[in-house]
Amino acid sequence: MQPLKRFQVSLFVATLLLSPLVCRADITVALTKGFVKKYKDQATIPTTFRVDKHHNTPNPIGSGSEDGDVHIAGRDSVVKLPMVAEIINGKRENDTFKFLMQTTAGQAVPIVGVWRLWFEHPGSDDQIQGQTVPVPTNTNPDHIFEFHPVAQFGNFNCLDSFLPIADQSNEFRGYSADKAFGAYEQRPGTITETNTAIMITSNKAGYNYAEFEMRLTGNPKDVGDGYIVLANVYNAGAPANADPLTEEPRRMIFVKGSLPADKVATMKKGDKLHVLGIPRVNLNEVYAVASGLQGHEEYSEGGLPYEMIIVALLK
Repeated sequence: MQPLKRFQVSLFVATLLLSPLVCRADITVALTKGFVKKYKDQATIPTTFRVDKHHNTPNPIGSGSEDGDVHIAGRDSVVKLPMVAEIINGKRENDTFKFLMQTTAGQAVPIVGVWRLWFEHPGSDDQIQGQTVPVPTNTNPDHIFEFHPVAQFGNFNCLDSFLPIADQSNEFRGYSADKAFGAYEQRPGTITETNTAIMITSNKAGYNYAEFEMRLTGNPKDVGDGYIVLANVYNAGAPANADPLTEEPRRMIFVKGSLPADKVATMKKGDKLHVLGIPRVNLNEVYAVASGLQGHEEYSEGGLPYEMIIVALLK
């Protein structure tokens, strides 16, 4: 199986789950196989989210961490991991933000979020799905799982926030493609499995947003709540004969009902888009790797599988 060559794999499950990791830079998240199988090819997850802490104003728009997001820390009824929900383009979502400000601590709100598993804020403790999630005490608790972006919050549709992140004076573009994808391609990762669970181990990741050009290598696939398409990655404005920045095409995730999804639904192999995207772990590939494990197999090539959530079309 070709994807297996991209990962380091070992089966020391008891050690991973029952004792501290030797190297605290490496953090493990444990997911049930049923959860991975159900959502590996979905763009979003509908759930009930308890709002524990939230921003009182959206992030400013500029560079670095000034990405215009609204952070909401809480606990949910489906994923059952420490998490943060992020509404992008917070200044555009006036009605949604007003409703958020009226919520009380611990209030349950139905949401639909683009699921995102990424080691951006992993902390120092392993995270096991289904264990009791502590009530967060700030808007950015240690977490590996996010709903980012939020597609619906309560009765408020947030799909109109999937636009360039901008205000009257600034536009947030993220990192250049060569810098961001250079890091994504080298992301360390270990996958282990038991009869019922899949464990993913990595360390703190950077380069949260990336600006890039994607050139479709196939036609988009409708997965119900979105579209998935394979594409090669280039720097924005790269010449037609440029070499792609990734060794092979990467999966691109579009959320149905958003402007980027409406656009890609009309496209075909060979077409291209200039986009803003954020990375997440590719659970389809993780599941394929875990399904092929037998005994104490080990693979030393490559890194953590990833795909890109497309949050905006750029000019």
